[in-house]
Formats: sequence, structure tokens, C-alpha cells
Amino acid sequence: MKIGDLINLPPGCTRHWGLSSGVAVLVAKLPRNDHYEYDWRVLAEGRYIELGRQIEQSAEVISEGR
Repeated sequence: MKIGDLINLPPGCTRHWGLSSGVAVLVAKLPRNDHYEYDWRVLAEGRYIELGRQIEQSAEVISEGR
């Protein structure tokens, strides 16, 4: 996954954030100071949401950014 990719978030994430579609765009990698290395900032339904990098294992890439 990379910045600009359009992704489909997993159902649990979609419910937690109260999203109707679960579609998001990866906007930025946010650095961390622990063994997880980074988080993701995504844009979903007009809001910015920060998600752990573990989302890479559960989200589906719908369309790759350029």
C-alpha cells in the first residue's frame, strides 16, 4: 500500500468510525517511535482518520494511486 491508494476498509473499522461506505484514500504515513514504525492517515467520507499500519493486512486496495 502506498499514498494515493483507494482502499476498502474492513467491516470492523467501518463500524467503529461510523462510516457508511468504508472506502478511503491513503493520505500520509505518520511516523511512530515504537516497533510499529508508522500509522496511516486516511481520508474517508470527508474526514481524516488515523489508523494503525495493521490495516495493511485487512484492507483491500481498490485502485492504486499514481
